[in-house]
Amino acid sequence: MKSNTDKHTKGKITMTGIVVSTKADKTVSVDIERIFQHSVYKKIVRKKKKYLAHDAANKCQPGDIVKIQLVRPISKRKRWLVVDVIKKAQGKEALPTDQEVLK
Repeated sequence: MKSNTDKHTKGKITMTGIVVSTKADKTVSVDIERIFQHSVYKKIVRKKKKYLAHDAANKCQPGDIVKIQLVRPISKRKRWLVVDVIKKAQGKEALPTDQEVLK
């Protein structure tokens, strides 16, 4: 199965996900989806989790596909930093599908 966790180099964990909210200043909410096979039942399971990530330049928009990296605590709930915007959202279209994120 393909995972959204890209690398574990020198304690720096990076993941790829979709920006779902930019309501807070310098903060984005990123939705990460994991796909794995259940160990007993062998069924494909999808789990989603939201992470708050620091976006200092406020360059992300909802629908963007971004790469986030684990860093030192920035605030009470923010431990992630937006490293790169992989794909920008095109206008007011729907959020990208899961298949586009996993590519």
